[in-house]
Amino acid sequence: MGDVLHALDEESLVVRCRTELPYVMDAFSEVVRRHERYVFNLCRRYLGTEEEAEDVTQDVFMRVFHALPQFEGRAQFKTWLYRIAMNQCHSAVEKRKHFVRDTDDGDGGSLFDNLLVDEYTPQDDYSATQEQDCVQKTLGEMRPAESEILSLRFMGELSLEDIASTLDTKLSATKMRFYRAMEQFKKLYEKLCL
Repeated sequence: MGDVLHALDEESLVVRCRTELPYVMDAFSEVVRRHERYVFNLCRRYLGTEEEAEDVTQDVFMRVFHALPQFEGRAQFKTWLYRIAMNQCHSAVEKRKHFVRDTDDGDGGSLFDNLLVDEYTPQDDYSATQEQDCVQKTLGEMRPAESEILSLRFMGELSLEDIASTLDTKLSATKMRFYRAMEQFKKLYEKLCL
């Protein structure tokens, strides 16, 4: 059975899921196997921690499980999946902001902000971890719409056409938004990390 599922193209696999769920899980398990790493990487880079990314990845696939029987195929499955992932990431960030507001330490900053203090100095050598932390810090300083489009492009590995479809925007507007986000990222990265 597994070999048959491995051989199915994306569209056939999704059709099979739609007809089998919720009673038969084989095709859905194959969908998870094919996309779990991409979704996890997207969530991890967007959220910054592996633990939170694991939780959100599970939430994403729970939502997919419940929504897949109604998936109409108007967009590519991968585009639809990443839209769900981004929505779940946004929800996680909003919950985090709510938590931060509730744990304000009275000094005008929050406990969360204090945890983010970075002891990095420009003279330090970059390690791969420091570079990732710096990229994450830069994305965290950007407006959510800007960091979202960069995450979809680089972490989600979506084309600009797929991003336009995911965000339900015109391709020309998506390209403009992407290039503006890249410029903003470069400026912030230089300010924060160089």
